[in-house]
Formats: sequence, C-alpha cells, structure tokens
Amino acid sequence: MSVAVIMSSLVASIVAGIPIAVALGLLAIAVMWWAAGPDLLIIFIQRFYTGMTSFSLLAIPFFILAGNLMNTGGMTTRIFNTALVVVGRVRGGLSHVNVVASMLFSGMSGSAVADSAGLGLVEVRAMRDAGYKPGYAAAITAASSTIGPVVPPSIPFVIYGSIANVSVGALFLAGIVPGLLMGFAMMAVIALTARSKNLPVLTQRPTRKESLQVIGGSLPALVMPVFVVGGLVFGWVTPTEAAVLAAFYAAFIGLVVYRELKLSDLPRVLWTSGCQAIQVMFIMAAAAPFSWVLIQQQIPNAVVEAMLNVASEPWAILLMINVILLVLGMFIEGIAVMVICMPMLLPVATQLGVDPLHFGVIVVLNLMIGLITPPVGLCLYAVAQVAEVDLVSIVKEIWPYLIALFVVLILITYIAPLAMWVPNSLGF
Repeated sequence: MSVAVIMSSLVASIVAGIPIAVALGLLAIAVMWWAAGPDLLIIFIQRFYTGMTSFSLLAIPFFILAGNLMNTGGMTTRIFNTALVVVGRVRGGLSHVNVVASMLFSGMSGSAVADSAGLGLVEVRAMRDAGYKPGYAAAITAASSTIGPVVPPSIPFVIYGSIANVSVGALFLAGIVPGLLMGFAMMAVIALTARSKNLPVLTQRPTRKESLQVIGGSLPALVMPVFVVGGLVFGWVTPTEAAVLAAFYAAFIGLVVYRELKLSDLPRVLWTSGCQAIQVMFIMAAAAPFSWVLIQQQIPNAVVEAMLNVASEPWAILLMINVILLVLGMFIEGIAVMVICMPMLLPVATQLGVDPLHFGVIVVLNLMIGLITPPVGLCLYAVAQVAEVDLVSIVKEIWPYLIALFVVLILITYIAPLAMWVPNSLGF
C-alpha cells in the first residue's frame, strides 16, 4: 500500500473528528488485514502492548504529576514573584517576567500545557492588573510556554528518546542552549516593541529587603531543577527516577514547606494527572503498530528516496523536514506528529549524517512552535480559556514571537553545536 493512501487515510480520519489514537489503531488494523488477513492481527496486539511498556516512558506520568503538584502547591506563584524581582523593573517588565518565569518553570515540569494553564493563570492576571491588553498578555504567555518542553526536563524528549533509541539524559542536556535561545529571542522582541506598544512600567518596585524575602521564599522551588538535571548529569538517577523525585519533591514542598497543598487536594491532582498521562500513553500504544505497518510497507524507504529525488543538498532536505513538521503541527497534536513521522523522517536525517540527538532537538522545537500556531494550537486554547480571551485576539499579537522562534529554529537546524555542545562537553 502506498504512502499516499496510508497518510491520506490518516489525515481524513483526523479531519473527520476521530481521536488520533483511534485513527492510528484502526488504520494499522486495516493495513494488516489488507496485507495478510486476520492472522496478522496478533502482531497488532503485541505491538500495542509493547508501545507503552518502555521503561523510559514511566517518566511521563510523573513529570505530569510534578507539574500539577507545583501549580496546586504554591511553587508556581513563587517562581513568578522571583522573576518579577529579577527583571520586572524595565518598560514592559511583566512581559520579560512572563518569559523568565516560563524558563524557570520549564526546568521543573517539562510540559508546555502545564506552563500555559498553571503559571499562565498567574501571569495573565498580573499583566491585566498592570494595564496590559488581555490579548497581548495571553499571546506572550502562550509563546513563552513553548520553552517548557525544550529546557530539561521534557516530556517530548522522553518520547523521542523512546522512539529513536537515544539517551533521554543526553536529549535533556541538548535542550539547554536552544531553550535559553528561545527565551532570549522573545525578550529581544519585547525590548524592541516595548515603546511602540507603549507597554506599562511598574510603578511600585520592591525594596531590597522585600526582594530578598521573595527570592528566599522561592528557593525551595528553584532548587528543584538541581535535583532533576544535576542528578541526570552526574548519573545519580535515570530520567524515570528523576521524574519520580520531582513529583515527590513537589508534593513535599507543597505539603510541608509552603503548606498550600492540602491532603484533600491530592485525589483531584492524581486523577487529573492520571487522565493526562493516559491520553499520552494511548497515543504511544496505538502508534507502535502503526509504525510497524509503515516499516512493513517500506514507507520510510519510499519517503527517503522521494526526498532525495527532490533535493540532494542536506540543507535543502532539512528545510523540507522543518516545513513538513511545522505544517503538520498546525493541524495535529505534537506527540502524534512525532510518533507518526519519526519512522519516516529519522532515516532521512540519519542518511544525511545528522546526529539523532541533534535531530531530536529540531523535531521538538518544531512541535513546540506548532503548539501556538492556529488552527490546532493546544497552548493557544489553554491560554484563551485561562485568560478568557478570544483566539483571534491572541493570534493577532503572537506573530512577532512566532518569527523569533522561527529564527531560533533555523539557527538550531544549521548550527549543530548549539544543541550538541553541552552533551558533548559532559561526555554524551
């Protein structure tokens, strides 16, 4: 069966409103039945089971839980207040605070949606109270939330590592410089547009004593990335163990230190985290037999041959891959794009001589941009709901930040050391 038939059937199913995991599973069953009859369906069951039994995937529910515990337990607010003390004194200061807070929060949760829904609630409320337009406040909140899954830890990196058989710890380290570049690029846009947009200036500035109190109060939250990233760098914990440690640490800080997390909150937090994790794992499980079908039908080989026929230069093929991922990210949820495309695109990158570690950063950065591009941008919808702003108002304000992220994407794609320097320096 040709790649055109399989992929057009998948797109038609998604457009028809069928859940992505169900569409992947049904299409895999259909192709297996077409290829060899019902006897081949035993492979579907085997692949479906093995698709969610990878040890590294255990990190996903715990990172989701850690993010939800942080949002409920008071860590989110303290991170925002610390960023306010550090960068809140200039024109448009709360916009810079928004970005810096997301960079700090991203070192703990690994989820863009957790950032936009949890930290975003604090950020948007503060910006609106300070006189920012609701659409602008929501746009910068959505844009900055994309930093979360690039700066370690990162749920998409865990998934990519499982698919591509790449060290998750090395992927976490490879995301540090690109994540910082994303934040700096957005802050540069804010600085360049602050006067033309007449962004507010904070009139009440904290004293040195108040600043020290805020920073001191947030230290228990800010120490969390040390446990997560430091433990991985020094080999003390695996990514899964780091995720468990992050969840327990967030619960301890919320219950014992800040005392804003109540025991009565835990059932709700656990239920919410479980539902979110199940959605991700269902997609991963259904994607495994679909990936087997693609390989069995030699679809990756056909894609590699087609792309090499169109262009032979590595830079042109990488540009094509970026365009494909960006377009798919506009319509399909990021994790689904990853599990669908990696069996086809990873062999292309490997044949070009692109390190799978570097390619993982390119893929995740593409998919994060997809989170804030209409019509299907999960972070756009999450922030619109939190901020009570219509989607059109957000889209009108978010374009400068999308352009900044595109620039960072091009830099990361064609200057490999930006992603590879940190993991290579630490022996990965």
